[in-house]
Amino acid sequence: MARPAVVLLHGMFGSPDNWRACAERLRPNREVLVPELPVWDLPRSESGVAGLVSHLERFLEQERVGRAAFAGNSLGGHVALELALRRPERAAALVLTGSSGLFERGLASPPPRRPTRDWIRTKVREVFYHESHVTEALVDQIHKTVLDVRRVKKIVCMAKSAKRGNLSGMLHRIGCPVLLAWGREDLITPPEAALDFKRHIPHAELAFIGQCGHAPNIEQPQELSALMESFLDRHCPASAAS
Repeated sequence: MARPAVVLLHGMFGSPDNWRACAERLRPNREVLVPELPVWDLPRSESGVAGLVSHLERFLEQERVGRAAFAGNSLGGHVALELALRRPERAAALVLTGSSGLFERGLASPPPRRPTRDWIRTKVREVFYHESHVTEALVDQIHKTVLDVRRVKKIVCMAKSAKRGNLSGMLHRIGCPVLLAWGREDLITPPEAALDFKRHIPHAELAFIGQCGHAPNIEQPQELSALMESFLDRHCPASAAS
């Protein structure tokens, strides 16, 4: 019998590597897939949440994944929600952490014409509770990204798409089990956003993770993984087929 699949989705400036620790903990009992979301590579006409959902659907078809649990951080959570709304038969469960879809203090306007490393460092610092995660390598990576005019246009398109795609009027249609695992010190999608998700999805479970900002999969992967394992064991047991 096939192991149940879990699909882990990263945020706008993230990568599959952001989920490495969680994936390693889940893999002994589950099939774990961590696709690359082509935030920078979609055609301009498809650059938005809907385009990422279509890409994810193609990925699932390619990997022959039918029904799965989806976990998404930030923009990845928004993609998971849109998929569950578009194709409810595919979503066995959702784990949302710092998800957009209702509220986000994101980048809705372009960065400064020539953003400095100090500006980048300030923005990255808002993502994490622990300053140790604000590494020079990460600042360099994002600085290089926002100096690329083509990528800045994609950032703005994606951010505007996420803001336009407010899901408040649709979340009541989410029928699968939902876990909201939120950083208590999240400044991008603050705890109020998690409570708002809970109001719109009354059956959702909500757990706050202490000393944690916008990316629990990076800052507190062990605690997030433990919450996910408990949740998935109850709603998508490892003995069930994918």
